[in-house]
Amino acid sequence: MHTAISCRESAAQLRQLAIDKGQKMSEAEEIAKAVQGVANLGEKSLETSEKLGGFFARVFKEPIQEVSGMITDKLRFVRWRRLVQMSDDVNQILKDRGVEDTRSVPPKLALPIFEESSLEDDKNIQHLWNQLLANAMDPNFNGELRYGFVDIIKNITGIEAVILNNFYNILKREGHHADLGKITNYSLKKEQIMEMVKIDEGTYQVSIFNLMRMQCIGPAILRGGVTMGSEPLTIYKGSDAVTLTPLGVKFIEACIK
Repeated sequence: MHTAISCRESAAQLRQLAIDKGQKMSEAEEIAKAVQGVANLGEKSLETSEKLGGFFARVFKEPIQEVSGMITDKLRFVRWRRLVQMSDDVNQILKDRGVEDTRSVPPKLALPIFEESSLEDDKNIQHLWNQLLANAMDPNFNGELRYGFVDIIKNITGIEAVILNNFYNILKREGHHADLGKITNYSLKKEQIMEMVKIDEGTYQVSIFNLMRMQCIGPAILRGGVTMGSEPLTIYKGSDAVTLTPLGVKFIEACIK
């Protein structure tokens, strides 16, 4: 509150100083308004902090200072514990692969992985962070390592990761996963995916459209025998039948497999 009061006093002093020096009144008023705005912002921030602190104190029945420290310590502990678990998981992945000498990971990739994984409580998504970091450290991994994969992991759910994984497994089992130029020729129907992942249609629709948004999955486009001129007629299936995209395949190989 002292800061807000001093800002108001400064506004009045600046106004008077401008007048004393012969500045136009409009200029003096503009300066005063600017400083007053800072004062108002400071008051609002202070009021918000006090309100939140008071609420926490009411919830925990402890003084505000102790509550603030308790919450901060708890968050630090949770994030630290998750990073420790991540280190164990990644080391185990590399050990299982027989990797002893690892390569360095650029901070541009490593730091967001640490930051985001320490906040993640979904085991399916945590697996993606672990795999991405392990592959980044593995000198034998020759797949794509894109910074954009961080954004994809941040924006998908555990169910969506399972959809991608199962879709890829089917393509791999049938030998269709390697040729990215033809990857969109192979599709799965809505009913197949719903049964495969055990989800209802509402969850399916939301998940598929989010994966489309992330460019990991695309709508199937079926080409029939009928032509119009020299071009075959196509049927756009929307979410009723979908394909993996080349980006989706590379994401799966870097972050899921």
